[in-house]
Amino acid sequence: MTKKVAFYTLGCKANQYDTEIMKDAVGEEPEYRVVPFSGKPDTVVINTCSVTGGADRKSRKYIRRAARKADLVIVTGCYTTLDSDEIEDISGVDVIFPNSHKYGVVEIIRRAESGFRGKVEDTGGRTWDIDQRVISRDSSHTRAFLKIQDGCSNNCTFCKVHYLRGPTRSKSRSRVREEASKLGDNGFSEIVLTGINLAEYGEGSGALAKLIRELSQLEKISRIRLSSINPDGITRELLEAFKDSEKTCPHFHVPLQSGSDRILDAMNRGYSREYYMRKIELIRRHITGSTIGTDLMVGFPGEKERDFDRTREAVRKIGLINGHVFRYSPRPVTPAADFEDRVDSSVKKRRAKELRSLVSSISQNERRKFRKNRLDMIIEEPSDKIDGWRGYSRNYLDIHLRPEHQTGTLNPGERVKVKVSEVKEDFCLAKSLPPDQNGHEVAKGIKAGKEKSRE
Repeated sequence: MTKKVAFYTLGCKANQYDTEIMKDAVGEEPEYRVVPFSGKPDTVVINTCSVTGGADRKSRKYIRRAARKADLVIVTGCYTTLDSDEIEDISGVDVIFPNSHKYGVVEIIRRAESGFRGKVEDTGGRTWDIDQRVISRDSSHTRAFLKIQDGCSNNCTFCKVHYLRGPTRSKSRSRVREEASKLGDNGFSEIVLTGINLAEYGEGSGALAKLIRELSQLEKISRIRLSSINPDGITRELLEAFKDSEKTCPHFHVPLQSGSDRILDAMNRGYSREYYMRKIELIRRHITGSTIGTDLMVGFPGEKERDFDRTREAVRKIGLINGHVFRYSPRPVTPAADFEDRVDSSVKKRRAKELRSLVSSISQNERRKFRKNRLDMIIEEPSDKIDGWRGYSRNYLDIHLRPEHQTGTLNPGERVKVKVSEVKEDFCLAKSLPPDQNGHEVAKGIKAGKEKSRE
């Protein structure tokens, strides 16, 4: 009898990629079938996140939800690294295993079915080799996430990630090319290069640029996108590689965190406000039509109103198209957890609200610059805003098409030329252009991944 296994993923794109690796491994075994979390699985694997206190709470929520629907509940991910005792206390949890054992998920499921209960110990400090496995499809997206790097050597005072993910390590360029090629063969025309710290990819400052140039030669890949990349990863070599390729997506998500040098120094971010701004200017000079996203934190210990004002000034100057605003929460084992001069929760809440409002306003103004522009869009999924479809342009505009503004029948994975007609608060409305205006290309084979996700 085939046993049904479901997965639920929390957190970053790197974690989402890890789940795809585990799904592939389980799906290769004849006695298992991967099913949606919303179905009736026999076993659920929860891939947790622990980057914030909110992520911990959300992880616990979905672990409890899994315990109500499955016979076996298995938990992995970053929350298991330092807080496995908290997870063990949750009723219904059967097995806990660390990030380093994700490639052995089939073995762990079989052990659980044979009666093993408890924690799989990482006794040898095992760090998995990210060249070991690759994916050929992504069951949850029309864009495929491709993890090329893991771990982090930075020591930001607020962050647990370097404890949770281990030292920085990179996938070889040959292995990345192989993986990207397989994804292209299966119809994924857009790949998103992801990692914990993409700025640390490979050996030497030019490694990521070389990879971009090599991937640009793959015939079946039409879009290459970067996920978040720290400021020191923005180099002339990288931007020249972007400029020289028609396949690269001109959107750069570059975390700022704070616009105050005093707070950046306390965070141990390793750059100043001026350095960050020079990197943004470098992008603008090299890449026409580029857009910028960022991460921002409010309420870090010692943050005064003048520091917050500096962050708002920086946001205005950058001209963001999107931004993620977080309230600081102390993370155990991090230096900042012991810092004094804590910011009151009500102040953090007010600053976060003000900053989100500012980011939203600036984003809308930035997106208005693209009104009446013709852009390339890949259809992703039904719109959650209107009766129609949604997808993203190369520069990461969130575009929505009404049925009456479509040319022909559209499906996820199809590429279509559109003209932006209206800019809303948090998305753009557009009209598709007819085929005789270079309108319509189909990324064939994309449905293979979608069909797998519906099993």
